[in-house]
Amino acid sequence: MPNRLFILSCIALLNGCTTLSQDECKVANWQSLGYEHGVNGGDYADGITKIATCNDYNITPNIAQFKSSYESGLAVYCQPENGFTLAMRGVSYNGVCNSRAFRKAWEEGNDRYQIQQRRIEIDNRITELKQQLSELNQQLNSNNITQTQRKELNTQQRQLERELKDLRREKSLLPLLNKASTVEITFP
Repeated sequence: MPNRLFILSCIALLNGCTTLSQDECKVANWQSLGYEHGVNGGDYADGITKIATCNDYNITPNIAQFKSSYESGLAVYCQPENGFTLAMRGVSYNGVCNSRAFRKAWEEGNDRYQIQQRRIEIDNRITELKQQLSELNQQLNSNNITQTQRKELNTQQRQLERELKDLRREKSLLPLLNKASTVEITFP
């Protein structure tokens, strides 16, 4: 059990660090490391660089096993459904997949992600505008302002109301963009 835990920590290290320690190199399972690196969408050259440090400890990594299992893991990673899911979570495309279907699915997911992010931005700005308009109304209802101040506040109020109207219009159009699907993704 401790060996399994150590191997899992090696896998985690391979995905997050630049090199392997001497102890990690001694117990490394090149197939597992390669598969995990591929299934996580890691760049092959980065993976080789990470395991190549084992040479510094006179431990020769099995590049053939790493590469073979990396390609198996990458085949899992490069499924179109995964591309769509990654993009919907805001993960950028790193270019490791040579699949048009993956790229197209990622672009579809990214488009939807961008729409969701814009909706969040709009909602946040609408909240801010409502707060600003509320504060302006309080100031306008005050008897302690000059005519010049009232005029400036009215101008600000109109500008904020115009922006609010534009944002609400844009938000109402976002569902139309979200329905403009270019790829069909089916989940089991």
